[in-house]
Amino acid sequence: MATDAVTGTEHAAPSGGQDAARRSLAPPPLSIDYRLWKLMGWGGPVFMASFVFLWGVLAGNIPPFKPSATPLEVKAHYLDHQLAIMIGMSVCLTITATYMVWGVAISQVMQRIEGDAGMLSKLEVMGATITCAPIMTACAIWLTAAHEAATLSPEVLHMMYWLGWLLIDLAYLVTSFEIAACSIVFLRDKREKPLVAHWVSWWGWVTFASFFVVNAIPFVTTGPLAFNGIISFWIAFFTWFIWCPSLSYYVIKAVGRLKAEDEAAALAAG
Repeated sequence: MATDAVTGTEHAAPSGGQDAARRSLAPPPLSIDYRLWKLMGWGGPVFMASFVFLWGVLAGNIPPFKPSATPLEVKAHYLDHQLAIMIGMSVCLTITATYMVWGVAISQVMQRIEGDAGMLSKLEVMGATITCAPIMTACAIWLTAAHEAATLSPEVLHMMYWLGWLLIDLAYLVTSFEIAACSIVFLRDKREKPLVAHWVSWWGWVTFASFFVVNAIPFVTTGPLAFNGIISFWIAFFTWFIWCPSLSYYVIKAVGRLKAEDEAAALAAG
């Protein structure tokens, strides 16, 4: 028998069978697939290596074809490099989805710092997912231009070439929000050894700041602010090219560290 502390009345204590029944109604503990989590973390390096080689080197966007090119020069460029552009853009169009997968892995690590109810981890996964959209669409535009280069007029090809660059550059704020979310959360990590080194988060802010200059590209065709210029391309793009693999390295390592933390917590709980 047990006595109610408020009324002073006695009542029967729950039996072992009742306790077992109640436990059976409780949700089972979450099972975390750490191997899958780590595999998803490799989405970032897979995307970046593929993007740099296929979009950049093979398709001739590192460095970009000059923005000051005339419509006839743009048509000649697409005809001369048709196969390379088609291969690079078609594969890149498909494999860009690995960036979204990477975003999910990052978001899971961020939740361990800010909690399940945190908004910034959700902003990260949304930012990574929506970042794929302008990249994929720009690749589709350039792929179509290469595929139809022989039949399209120089003026239409010139428009499609510029449309791809305007889209892939000026949609940057989605990615900026993603980078800001990561940087804020990982700088808040109070572990003695943070899951992500603070220099990566500070580099994220450098990347965030570098993107704003690309708003100039619709208005210039030469110089450092053109889409092939030292500031709008070589600095803005390459800060991101450094941030992505750097963060990937620490996120992949963080999965192993979090697994060890979970196992230690389970042992301590008995």
